Amino acid sequence: MDDSKLTNILTKVKFIALVGTSDKIDRPSYKVMKYLINQGYNVTPVSPKLAGKELLGQKVYAHLVDIPYPTRVSHRHIKF
Repeated sequence: MDDSKLTNILTKVKFIALVGTSDKIDRPSYKVMKYLINQGYNVTPVSPKLAGKELLGQKVYAHLVDIPYPTRVSHRHIKF
């Protein structure tokens, strides 16, 4: 996906589910979530390990299907 398509998506969407979120501040997924929140996005963290807890003020869900409201974009963060 080129930058213009990504920019177009991110200007239209404000609800993002971040799958694979970590509570470890040195992990990229934590930094991505914090950045998106600081940019004004509503980020819903998804992580079976952290389900039911709060991360950066947001409730963590175990699975995408557990989120009780619609999300327009989901991002899967994969650790290499």
